[in-house]
Amino acid sequence: MLDRINKESFEPAYAQLAAILRRQIAGGVYPPGGKIPSESSISRQYGLSIMTVRQAIGVLTEQGLIERIQGSGTFVKPFSLAGSRFDLDCIKEIFQDSEQIRVKVLRISLVRTDEKTARKLGLPVGGRVILIRRVLLRDNVPVMSHEGHIRCDPDRPVVEAELSIGPLSDLFNGHGGGLAKKGELTVIPTVLDGEEARLLNQPAGTPVIRLEYLVYDFHNTPFGWGWFTAAPGILTLKAKLGLWDES
Repeated sequence: MLDRINKESFEPAYAQLAAILRRQIAGGVYPPGGKIPSESSISRQYGLSIMTVRQAIGVLTEQGLIERIQGSGTFVKPFSLAGSRFDLDCIKEIFQDSEQIRVKVLRISLVRTDEKTARKLGLPVGGRVILIRRVLLRDNVPVMSHEGHIRCDPDRPVVEAELSIGPLSDLFNGHGGGLAKKGELTVIPTVLDGEEARLLNQPAGTPVIRLEYLVYDFHNTPFGWGWFTAAPGILTLKAKLGLWDES
């Protein structure tokens, strides 16, 4: 693809220029930390107005590829692990695999909140919540244990919570009719305690990954808090760093 602007194209000139600069960054013309030409220089090179160049620079800035440093110019941002997004597909596959994943309910009951649960769900200490404990099995092999705390809600039948994987699954599966609007997910390295070790058929003290979640309804009220503890080898966190082709 030629690095030139096709002024007869339906694609706006600023979008074409942004694509050109992106390819040049990907090709190492402007390496991480390197300075890209000034807006006036790019304007002259491609025969575009300063405003059009500024729009293209704005696109790449929003994409996190470049940054403006006052008084110094515009630079390609160095690759940063802190700015990366981890791939959660392995978790999504588990929650969407309704044919292979079986949910075995171990306990479902009304309990009083302790201090931490009350704080998470915005309830008074001693308030009543639904406690659910279960294990997820794939081909009859335990892959995750789960403990969840759900606000008591007369409009949400307890049986629904029993038959589904939990409120977190609404976010992964995109259930339009679910209660979940948004959620927070925290990845916590931990070791199996005696009960979780027994459920997952692993020795106590085995290093594992725990997914702690807090889910909000459409009134922005936290209604579900809990965690999934994964058996060793079930969850992998993968992130891509740097600039990858969009194709």
